[in-house]
Amino acid sequence: MKYLIIPVLVLLVVIGACKKDSDSAVPDTHGNFLFVNAAPGNVQYNVKLDTFSIGNNLGYSANTGYKSLRAQKYNLIIADSRQPGVELFRGQIYLRNNRYYSAFLGADSAGAPLLITTEDDLRDPGAGLAKFRVINFAQGFRPDRSPFLMDVYSDTLPRFFNRIPFPAQTGFAPLSGDSAHYKINFRSTDSSNTSKVLKTVDMATQTGKIYTLISNGYPLDPARFNVLVIQHN
Repeated sequence: MKYLIIPVLVLLVVIGACKKDSDSAVPDTHGNFLFVNAAPGNVQYNVKLDTFSIGNNLGYSANTGYKSLRAQKYNLIIADSRQPGVELFRGQIYLRNNRYYSAFLGADSAGAPLLITTEDDLRDPGAGLAKFRVINFAQGFRPDRSPFLMDVYSDTLPRFFNRIPFPAQTGFAPLSGDSAHYKINFRSTDSSNTSKVLKTVDMATQTGKIYTLISNGYPLDPARFNVLVIQHN
């Protein structure tokens, strides 16, 4: 019997080694997720992907930074932190390997919350460049009750974006980097009032950086119209 022991032990070692090699061959994939609270007011939110907490007690203008999670489909759950068991939003989001995603919470003119989720293009903007986009949660109406639309300019360059509705997200537009200083102007699309600046954002850019400007509030009242700036990298 003792001669049978050695082959059996060798076989067990081989099986263990194969299992170890097989386990290490399974790719460890991860996606990245960022949440931003751009809903004006005093309500704070808790955010989860399935049971994983992304952030708690997130007040207006707060963001979580990117959280790295296993690449797969998740339930995105947002709740008022005062009632953590009551879901404000529940939806699905699929985090893909080595990709970046953001969820922006905003509100309409009546204060009802709404959500924009998107994949973030964090590819290099190019030599000497940065880039930015706009997420618009600012809702207003013209005198004829048609939706209010906005254009986005700078003080030194032509228009970046035009006729931005509510709610909406734009694509990315290039900016000069290396600490170039911009005054980003939000203006009315109305042809009779295009020169009126609704809001100006002073923005010092850096080469290779990627930004999102989130407009929110009531665009026709400077005291209630706000723009948040998020740097993604």
